[in-house]
Amino acid sequence: MKRKNVLILMSDEQSWDTLGCHGNPAAVTPNIDALAAGGISMDRCYTPYPLCCPARASLWSGMMPHAHQVTGNWRSIREDLRDNGLATQFKQAGYHLIYTGKWHVPGTTPARHGYDDISAIPAVIDGKDRGRFIEEYRDYAEAQGYELHPTHIENLTHADIRKLREKGKAPCGTSEIKLEHFLETWQTGKFLEAMERRPDGQPFFAVCSYNAPHFPLIVPEPYDRLIRPEDVKLPPNFMTGLERKPAEVVGSKFYKEMEGLDEKEWRRFIAHYLGLVALIDKQVGDIVDYLKRSGLYDDTVIVFLSDHGDMMGAHGLVKKGFPLHYEEALRVPLVIANAGDAAKGSNRALVSLIDLVPTLADVCDVSIRQPIDGRSFAAVLQGKAAEHRESVIAETFKLGGDESAETGGESVSPEQLNPEKDSFNVSIRNHRHKYVFRFKDIEELYDLDSDPYENENLASDPACASALAHMRQTLLTELRATSPYLAQLAERKLLQV
Repeated sequence: MKRKNVLILMSDEQSWDTLGCHGNPAAVTPNIDALAAGGISMDRCYTPYPLCCPARASLWSGMMPHAHQVTGNWRSIREDLRDNGLATQFKQAGYHLIYTGKWHVPGTTPARHGYDDISAIPAVIDGKDRGRFIEEYRDYAEAQGYELHPTHIENLTHADIRKLREKGKAPCGTSEIKLEHFLETWQTGKFLEAMERRPDGQPFFAVCSYNAPHFPLIVPEPYDRLIRPEDVKLPPNFMTGLERKPAEVVGSKFYKEMEGLDEKEWRRFIAHYLGLVALIDKQVGDIVDYLKRSGLYDDTVIVFLSDHGDMMGAHGLVKKGFPLHYEEALRVPLVIANAGDAAKGSNRALVSLIDLVPTLADVCDVSIRQPIDGRSFAAVLQGKAAEHRESVIAETFKLGGDESAETGGESVSPEQLNPEKDSFNVSIRNHRHKYVFRFKDIEELYDLDSDPYENENLASDPACASALAHMRQTLLTELRATSPYLAQLAERKLLQV
């Protein structure tokens, strides 16, 4: 039987609600919308960690963060997983593996995960995989006459950096680098070159991983003005729901960074973010057009996803990270085309990013011969099942007072967590409720049916005591099965509540 090809197109820091097909009136995403119209949009897909490195380690290992041990940016993946990612299973099944762009899995490389053709990979400086800091691209941009800041981890000129620091203004602006030389445009060219090099007659597993719309919001023309600020609809929970939020949320940098800006600046800021989303959509369109011209489209399972979201004004917050267990940071787009004709359109089954590669393996008849936390939802894609998971979980950790290692850190197992100095948060959502356990702050409980924007924390409401007890117990049951030490710490904290 001829195996399907796999193409994974990935953005960074893109929330579920940034697409036209998901109801955003300001979004300009015709290409992703077209994939969703012809395929399936998994509208309840959640990241297991709202931060780049842990989320990507989970995606490529099929494991939860506490299991693979990337418990923050630049903390290395568990040693036995450094040469044993899920892509190696496709390699063993005879696939040609291509990886282009942002990697961000500390402690290993695409080559160690079996990829045959690798390009546009960020440099590793002082142990940190530097997102956009791609030396090959920087050489290219400087050859076009652009003077990039020599040490800034992003590919910014000095003029770009000044735009991020204007007093009283949102940190966004127009890139000095023209569209034809911008990173995402250049990266698409590199990916298509790799596709042209692939061996004939061999199925491929290809990944093109972009950094946009990740911060900084420095956007090339014409995408800087493509979305008019006056067309941006502020989120329904813009600056709301803060009264019962934990102190670690309202006192965080994620709130204070944009504090004091008026709605006009917020709209301009979000318009730049959506401009980068539109730029990503253009890359998706160019790559899909290549598949069609090359006669590969019908034989290729096409996936579009992001590693995590961004708060982008919800509750007055921005970005993603340790305290942010809200829908905008956790819920991500996952669009899959050509995986089967049975299921089409919008699907509300609960899935996690750790389920994606096992699902693709199932669709392509590739065996996974290693223990993982992810579970295939191929039955949903094939119309054989309506539901997948009863609940999904997300985790965040703060070790030594910081979510990220200062340099390339060693992997950290849950058993190394010091309850006196360290902290962790775990959230769980089912088909109705979300519960957030915070080791060093108050609990949160939301009824997502009546309060989808998480404005009313019901954890202290006596009328919701039964729902709270149920969600607590569900979370503890999950933790006992996968991380007994975290379960023990959580139980100890809950006994004090």
